[in-house]
Amino acid sequence: MDSITEDAVALLREDGRMSYSEIARRLGTTRTAIATRITPRLESGELTIAAAVHPRMLGLEVLAHVQVRVLGDVTAVARDILDRTTAVFVSETVGPFDIALEVHSRDFVELNATIAAIRAATGVVEVQFVVYQEVLASVFLETEPSIADLELDELDTAIINHLQGDGRTPYRDLAAVTGLSISTVRSRVRRMTALGVLRIAALGPRSNVAGTIAFGLGLTVVGDGADVIDLILARKRLDFLVRTVGRFDLVATVPFDSVAAFQQFLSELRARDDVTSVSTWMHARIWQERYQSGAA
Repeated sequence: MDSITEDAVALLREDGRMSYSEIARRLGTTRTAIATRITPRLESGELTIAAAVHPRMLGLEVLAHVQVRVLGDVTAVARDILDRTTAVFVSETVGPFDIALEVHSRDFVELNATIAAIRAATGVVEVQFVVYQEVLASVFLETEPSIADLELDELDTAIINHLQGDGRTPYRDLAAVTGLSISTVRSRVRRMTALGVLRIAALGPRSNVAGTIAFGLGLTVVGDGADVIDLILARKRLDFLVRTVGRFDLVATVPFDSVAAFQQFLSELRARDDVTSVSTWMHARIWQERYQSGAA
């Protein structure tokens, strides 16, 4: 991936509806240069523009990262877990565990039921999990929604549901299905995104395309780990960073173009006095990355 493509994808991760013209203006290039790089990736599915409602809006208050050790066919177990749970993220991993998941639950009772369902899957021999305390960086969870400032009506819901099918659905098409004017639809979308209720962003590329490898990190740190957090946040490409409660203090997902580049970053982390342990894994096959949820 060349630097223009990488920077264009980074901008789409900030705003999945940003126009090619605006991307070109920010990067000092032409609209054609952006279109020839991004459109084929969207058409092939290598890059996806997804829209998601913040889980808090759906009453999902407990978010957790789950790791599963498997004996036998990992792919079969991953499929079984997909059938048994509503996990928003499921990946086969290379490392101390074989499967990684992200699960969103209404409360700890529901989380416990989800963990029990995973443990009941044939071939599962161990399950470990940490609960999110604070989301520090994420495509869909960065902004805590200002729920008190927003009441969704049926037209907002219709807009959300259409955007979950295609995050770049033109405003004119949203206007046609809702009966609203284009300006009113635009205003509603901007209001929901500004309040953190709706997030529209690019997902990908992932480990099975474009040569990009997503690595996971689980760290324990000294104190609040502020300097470690700053180091990870400084990464130009960062999928995910959360402060957690459990066996890790921090969990991150960071894409790299090569194992060597990841090893260099890992060496930097392990050499720090404020990092007491580092666990790593590689996302070898992402089975599900579905942050869309019904808004109604």
